[in-house]
Amino acid sequence: MTPRPVTAVHLTKEALRVITDELRTADRTRETGGILLGHHVHDTVTVQHSGTPGPQAVQTPTYFLRDRAHAQTLADHAYAQDNSVWIGEWHTHPTSRPVPSSRDATTYHQLLNDPELGFRSFIAVIVSPRGPHWNITAWTCQNNTIAQVALHSLRHQSRHR
Repeated sequence: MTPRPVTAVHLTKEALRVITDELRTADRTRETGGILLGHHVHDTVTVQHSGTPGPQAVQTPTYFLRDRAHAQTLADHAYAQDNSVWIGEWHTHPTSRPVPSSRDATTYHQLLNDPELGFRSFIAVIVSPRGPHWNITAWTCQNNTIAQVALHSLRHQSRHR
């Protein structure tokens, strides 16, 4: 079955925990983030696993690049556990709104247009500080467009096999 365009992103409790743990300990002056792994079924993406930046990540106030070896290890483990695949990335915008920047959009379009990766859509979760809290938004990138989609946190783990 061919997945329909994404209208919602669901974060499992475990995926959200990894992100919030990273946010709790991160330097709020530099971007941080990680990969998102899960399943695209019908018009919904479920994020089963989220990653941390990894020890070799590049983190500046306006730029984040994940540690590829660290991300690959997580991807291998997630696939072995529940067939989760790379569906996107999450990162922070410490000094701006949780909206894809022009650099983000260029990166997403490059990933979508790489035939070796086989993306039909790419999910971006962007987080920015809002006072003492964090504002989290989800975006879908497909067909050279980027649109905000509903973001939900799941109380129970869901398994797609």
